[in-house]
Amino acid sequence: MNVRDWSTQPPSLPFAVLDVETTGLSPARDRVIEIAIVRCAPDGTVIDEWSTLVDPGRDPGPTHIHGISSTDLKGAPTFEAIAEELRTRLAGSMVAAHNLSFDAGFLAAEFERAGASTPDRPAVCTLQLARFVLPNNGGYSLAACAAALGIDHPNAHRALPDTRVTASVLAALIQILHPPSDQDALPFG
Repeated sequence: MNVRDWSTQPPSLPFAVLDVETTGLSPARDRVIEIAIVRCAPDGTVIDEWSTLVDPGRDPGPTHIHGISSTDLKGAPTFEAIAEELRTRLAGSMVAAHNLSFDAGFLAAEFERAGASTPDRPAVCTLQLARFVLPNNGGYSLAACAAALGIDHPNAHRALPDTRVTASVLAALIQILHPPSDQDALPFG
């Protein structure tokens, strides 16, 4: 979705905000080891959360970054085993992620490995949206965007905490673009 469109029209679909943790940076070589989705109403209000570790069938990669060890992954489902659950959780929503191309690249590679098509959903990147809404921020990492918006960012580089922060950043950016009208703020308007 073109983020400039949001300056005139607020979003109307609910969001499926997602984040993945991976064994590395290349979707062709590396694998997803954790995924989380926070579903939100169009205004950013959280509806529900879901996360799971994912058995990559290999070493978990940079444990010093994501904190996920081989021991943590014992007994975790494979991506193939969660593919339909993931598809269901994305259905009817606009997908949102911070640096969407990274997450989307990994999901596309994992769905392909599982022999399934990638869900075709409208999507928005909170990184691109933040660049539009906060043009002089100085940095656009998730941590920098959260700090600029006064949002705490605990336990970075784990999927569910990062997804919660991304959902909060998305809600704050939506509110900046489309502040509630005074009429909306009245309790019996």
